[in-house]
Amino acid sequence: MQDKESKKTLIYVLVAGMALLVAWEPWRPAPADTSVPERVGQKLFPDFSNPLAAKSLEVMTFNEADATLRDFKVAQQNGLWSIPSQSGYPADAKEHMAKAATALMDIKILGVASDLPGDQKVYGVITPDPAKLKVGETGVGTRVTVRDGSDKVLADLVIGKPVKDAPQQRYVREAGRDAIYTVAVSTNEFSTKFGDWIEKDLLKLNAADVKRIELNDYSSQARATREGQFLALDQRSEIDLGFDDAKNQWSLLEMKEFDAEGKPTTITLSDTEELDAEKLNALKTALVDLKIIDVERKPSGLSQDLKASEEFVKNREAAVSLQQRGFFPASTQEGGLQIYSSEGEVMASTKEGVKYILRFGNLADAGTDGEKPAEGGADAKLDESESTGPSRYLFLTAQFDESMIAKPERLPQPGEAKPAEAAAEEASTEEQPATETPADAPASDAPSDEAKPVEDALEGDKPAEEAAVPETKTAGQEPATAEAADTAKAEEPPADAEKPAEAEKKEPTAEEAERLAVEKENKRRQDDYDAKVKAGQEKVKQLNERFADWYYIISDDTYKKIHLGRKDIIKAKPVDTKEVGNLKELNQGLEAPAVP
Repeated sequence: MQDKESKKTLIYVLVAGMALLVAWEPWRPAPADTSVPERVGQKLFPDFSNPLAAKSLEVMTFNEADATLRDFKVAQQNGLWSIPSQSGYPADAKEHMAKAATALMDIKILGVASDLPGDQKVYGVITPDPAKLKVGETGVGTRVTVRDGSDKVLADLVIGKPVKDAPQQRYVREAGRDAIYTVAVSTNEFSTKFGDWIEKDLLKLNAADVKRIELNDYSSQARATREGQFLALDQRSEIDLGFDDAKNQWSLLEMKEFDAEGKPTTITLSDTEELDAEKLNALKTALVDLKIIDVERKPSGLSQDLKASEEFVKNREAAVSLQQRGFFPASTQEGGLQIYSSEGEVMASTKEGVKYILRFGNLADAGTDGEKPAEGGADAKLDESESTGPSRYLFLTAQFDESMIAKPERLPQPGEAKPAEAAAEEASTEEQPATETPADAPASDAPSDEAKPVEDALEGDKPAEEAAVPETKTAGQEPATAEAADTAKAEEPPADAEKPAEAEKKEPTAEEAERLAVEKENKRRQDDYDAKVKAGQEKVKQLNERFADWYYIISDDTYKKIHLGRKDIIKAKPVDTKEVGNLKELNQGLEAPAVP
């Protein structure tokens, strides 16, 4: 009896062990296939052969911490590249897209890791599907999909973990298929960083061109009362700075501070103060290197020059959109619209006449552009952005400032003096003795009373060769005899014959030549000035076309480098140690000797 029970127990244990083995089998990592499948050594996507056929790229990643998906897409629409996942922001993606497409085209299968569905988690190639994934899910890969202009799929790949001891290789799986391959693929071209797909030079600003910086340090916010809503403005200072690139030196043009009632007072630097060139240079560098980490669309109806349409003024949703981000529209006396920001503004003007106006708004909700991947490790994400910390809204516009372009200096004509020179000449003439020039002498620039008759003068000016030529009939003049008339008629050239160059064109006098040269140079200078004005206006137009539709989001660290006040840009002058030593010696010499 006891033996029967022991046999039954043993059978139960064996059955349970077999059941456990069966249950575990699908999830056990399958050994790498050492055979040589037909596809090893071949391209993963053999039908994808033309990188220019790729018209869209979609990269989907999964955040295991909160089970959220990031779907980043770049697409060409109507011949223009844009980022649909970022409200259609323009993309600088032509070359980047070609590199990404080529990277997929060139993928060759190096080996087969497994063809069991249960191994997908082990190799990190589970498809990121929001309907199936849960918080804490592991083994989810990054899906990369490329389509052509007709939305036909050219490549669809799930990229998983790096291959151990071969970090340049990855486990991958074609979406919708079970086979897991090892391939050599660079993931750099499949970035989900917004900044990797856009024009990085936001302002298109050259540091050497910056000639003036204006710091308008204030805070503002909308407040509601029983009478309605009003704008509370706290002005602190307005600072106007100039930069001389030849001397590499900053100068204070004007500085005002405002009291509690908003009344300005002009402030000058004391003998012990100076501008902090290091802070100001860092400000200029931050402007040149200004990068955005995200964008949001502005409400429609707000034009490039900030003049609100009637529809915009009545659109409460548009006004709320601005205020939520820290920008407050206020009507001006001229009937336009002035935008105040919650954290002041900075203006940078260039020698091209372009004035950039940066208005700083509220902190943005999105502090990062993705999670920072773990340092190394198999679970590191494909290519997510590093944490950027707090971020802030930026409202950008540009204006044309003609005063920044130097006006052309007009050269005087012969005999025409500049105002200062004319005054000097007049004073010099008054000091000369009255007897220096005889009273009956003709003026130097006037014709003499003894001048020859006009006919004699012309005759005298003629060259010898021309004087020897017989005179021909001229208008209003009849030949003396019939024989002379016949001779003149015979010698008269046809009406359409070209006149000798000497008779048609006179050599200009020295004064006339100088006058023409001055006119030509003045015209060249004016044309050069007009061309610079036109170029500056055109650049402002192009910039505002880029800025018009967007709220930009920048890092708060960048904001702090640009948004400076009086305390930030003024420092105490360094003490001259040599002078201090001399003063100390002088004081010691003046000390009275000790009384014995």
